[in-house]
Amino acid sequence: MSVRELLVLGSASAVPTKTRNHNGYLLRWDGHGVLFDPGEGIQRQMTFAGVTASAVTWICLTHFHGDHCLGVPGVIQRIARDGAEHEVNAAFPASGMEYWQRLRHVVPFHDTALIKERPLTGEEVRLDTGDAPFTLTARRIDHSIEAYGYRLAEPDGWTMLP
Repeated sequence: MSVRELLVLGSASAVPTKTRNHNGYLLRWDGHGVLFDPGEGIQRQMTFAGVTASAVTWICLTHFHGDHCLGVPGVIQRIARDGAEHEVNAAFPASGMEYWQRLRHVVPFHDTALIKERPLTGEEVRLDTGDAPFTLTARRIDHSIEAYGYRLAEPDGWTMLP
């Protein structure tokens, strides 16, 4: 049976509260973990939800406002520390490459070569998801800085439950 689950790890946007963390959403999809907009405190929220950083196969940033990306350093460092053996793709607006590099290397740590950067340019980008059972498309959206929205889709098919 397919496993499809959306974990809302935070939805407070720029100002967290006692009961709502900064943004962060993990979509579990048939053995893949797509982490959208990991805001500050995301590792703690993942712990509460029973999710390890090793479960992440994609990191998708819509844009580089802090509440959507300040959790990146901790997640990447945790992926390296836990010794994840699978590739982790990171999609983000190409115009924010400087910010990505700062987040990626904000402090010294034993880095991992498993992070594959996928900078986005243009109005619409179809990302190569390899053997994943879904396609992932990024499309530019209107925001105060360059930003992308993501669309995940599974192939058309037939399902019959006897």
